[in-house]
Amino acid sequence: MGGGRKNFLTHKLKDEEGNPGYRRDNADLIKEWQLNRKSLGASPKYVFNRTQLQSLDLKEYNSVLGLFTYDHMPYHLEAGDDVPVLSEMTHKAIEILSKNKNGFVLFVEGGRIDTAHHETKARKALDETAELAKAVELALRMVDTEETLIIVTSDHSHTMSYSGYSKRGTDILGFTNIMNASDNMPYTTLSYANGPGYKPHEEFQRHNLMLDDIENLNFTYPSLVPIARETHGGEDVAIFAKGPWSHLFTGNYEQNFIPHAIAFAACIGPGFTSCKS
Repeated sequence: MGGGRKNFLTHKLKDEEGNPGYRRDNADLIKEWQLNRKSLGASPKYVFNRTQLQSLDLKEYNSVLGLFTYDHMPYHLEAGDDVPVLSEMTHKAIEILSKNKNGFVLFVEGGRIDTAHHETKARKALDETAELAKAVELALRMVDTEETLIIVTSDHSHTMSYSGYSKRGTDILGFTNIMNASDNMPYTTLSYANGPGYKPHEEFQRHNLMLDDIENLNFTYPSLVPIARETHGGEDVAIFAKGPWSHLFTGNYEQNFIPHAIAFAACIGPGFTSCKS
């Protein structure tokens, strides 16, 4: 479930909103998916809006493809009522997959956290992070963590930083309330090492952010180095785990260990697993 309908359709076809497909190989992956699922004995259903997703009859369908937008999913703060939010997609996915008596693996990504940071739009990035947290909270309520392992992590960081000695209760998205910069100019608590939020210095002075509308959803937070898209950072990222074998996900290790640990815990894949002696 997600966005990107254009990548599933040939340029000779149009999607439900009248937009042409992107593919040049004449493939209709939506139709191919439906035929493939039927050949495997499944009952597939393709949905393309929130209403269809919420009204799915799970007694009739056991395999679902949801493509809700032509391109990227919209940011939560800008989404219309016809697009499901991440927690709604997570809820429906767990309902469907829980019917499998042999268990399931579900991958949920808050993908627009990344794109918002690349645009140095911290307001959107943090809201998308909150939406991911809602999806995790819902998943924890829906599954039995005595038999289900839930892992939350990231594949990289971004160059966003937190600075200043603001008092408790200060808006994280606003200015620091202790203006101790040497040039006596205001600065935001959040900023980036690089990105499109760079403002040219005027007469060797830092740009005055009081001239900007920092409450605007599309405000680009200050960047040290001018670059079209902010880059990833280099520090370690956190990982949180709850459920069987969650003790494997402690300490410091390379990221490529994670899929092996998941496979071991879930008894999947060709390698050594907890089910094999």
